[in-house]
Amino acid sequence: MTDRQSVRHPVVSTAEAGSGTRTVSADGWVLTSTSGLTLPELYGILQLRSRVFIVEQECVYLDLDGVDLLPDTLHLFLPAEGPVLRPAEDSHGGDTGLSAEPQAYARILPDGYEDGPAARPGARSVGRVVTSPDARGRGLGRLLLQETVRLFGQQDLTLNAQSHLVGYYGGCGFSVSGPGFLEDGIPHVPMHRPGSPGA
Repeated sequence: MTDRQSVRHPVVSTAEAGSGTRTVSADGWVLTSTSGLTLPELYGILQLRSRVFIVEQECVYLDLDGVDLLPDTLHLFLPAEGPVLRPAEDSHGGDTGLSAEPQAYARILPDGYEDGPAARPGARSVGRVVTSPDARGRGLGRLLLQETVRLFGQQDLTLNAQSHLVGYYGGCGFSVSGPGFLEDGIPHVPMHRPGSPGA
């Protein structure tokens, strides 16, 4: 049994989860609980996570892991520019329906949630860090990490990083905190960023 499987969480009804706290920064970053997401926002986040982590990276795994439903899971994202729903295209340029993908996104897990090898008591785990393929090359991934640190950097942060991104996360204060491991066939390393009151 893995650490993730052994963690018990309270059973929470939708009513108990609350109305969903939601904040929007001056730069347009939205931070909200799952219950604070609109239906198009939730759909767009799941579109983006599936498009990159499953299709683009060719990993067959269950992205809808139930962790989004934990009462203290938070979503940080930069909404798309323009209409919430807009035409989508497949890889050949054909119409496929509508897209609601945000430009960039990260999931911040509840305090102390044991998210794999990077887990630490009292730390918040940052995961599902992604930039939309349509918005790459504009530095949004770096801005996403900076916003994450601005909001949560006063406490310890952890993440399980793809190994080739160690330097990228290192630029925001994360350092390797343990041996490498394979996750869904991709080399990863656990990383940690100590909390700093001035963050």
